[in-house]
Amino acid sequence: MESDRLRVSVVVPVYRSLPYVEKCLGSVLRQTRPVDQIVLVDDRGGDESMDAATGFLDERGVAYTTVVHPRNLGLGRARNSGLRSATGDLVWFLDSDDEAEPQFVETLVAALEDADADFACCRTLRVDEHDRPLQIDEEPVRESVVSGVDFAHELIRGRVKSYACTKLFRREILGDRPWDEGQAYEDFASVLRIALDAKRVAMVDDPLYRYLFREGSISNALGESTFDLFKVGRDARAAVRRHGLDREWLDDMRGFHYRQVLTSVAHLAMRARHASTDRPGLYDTAIRKVRSEISLSDTVPLVRSGYRREAVFAVLVKTAPWLYSAILRHR
Repeated sequence: MESDRLRVSVVVPVYRSLPYVEKCLGSVLRQTRPVDQIVLVDDRGGDESMDAATGFLDERGVAYTTVVHPRNLGLGRARNSGLRSATGDLVWFLDSDDEAEPQFVETLVAALEDADADFACCRTLRVDEHDRPLQIDEEPVRESVVSGVDFAHELIRGRVKSYACTKLFRREILGDRPWDEGQAYEDFASVLRIALDAKRVAMVDDPLYRYLFREGSISNALGESTFDLFKVGRDARAAVRRHGLDREWLDDMRGFHYRQVLTSVAHLAMRARHASTDRPGLYDTAIRKVRSEISLSDTVPLVRSGYRREAVFAVLVKTAPWLYSAILRHR
């Protein structure tokens, strides 16, 4: 079978994940279809996470490749560094605080091969720090194989997720530096670009990836990195424009901007204010920036194209942000 010939590399950026990294690597070793190469990237978190990772593998006699950064360079650069050392035909990017079900690699390799796809993608089970299930992040899969452009369109619509770790990629679709560097939220525009270049994507309905939701993580807390969401929006629009889809996807791109960028920034800011954890001035800067990008003239086309929640958000945050914040507090 072709699955016996295709080599799988897993790239694991290691950064401040001491309580979780051994469970993460344990889930790699439990795969029913073993990976062929483990690449550990030391992104210099200043703790003993890398020592724990290498010690765990050494104790079990498991070979691995290491990449050591001179200092903390961020997740995007860590993935790109690991990719340069990956020798597999297929590449999986696994975050060091998450886990995968034992069938993850076997199922995604089979789906990718059956569809002759450029990458395969499964659904995500979100769990808390006590390993209790919270939700499945994606909608049920409608089709087992979609075109890359259709996957990109569903990504813009919010029906699939851009999580790098739920996907198994053919090496050649990635290029040399697929992941955005020097910013947070590096998955979205990167996966969008990959999808737009892909011919086919294999879709797996099973939630085979376990994503650890941690309060206070970069993606869930207000900070300077929150403003990277505006760059994500610009990069996504540029990618869609390069493929000549900006006019065809105009309504969905408008909905994406209000949902993925403006609502996300506003919610992070308001929830930080509710919890009294925002830094002085950061809330005001975030809300001012969000309101400056809201146009009330967008509300009618938002409603017309099915983005009613985004239209309500636009009206309330533009005219009465205090009221929207009060509603959000009790949701």
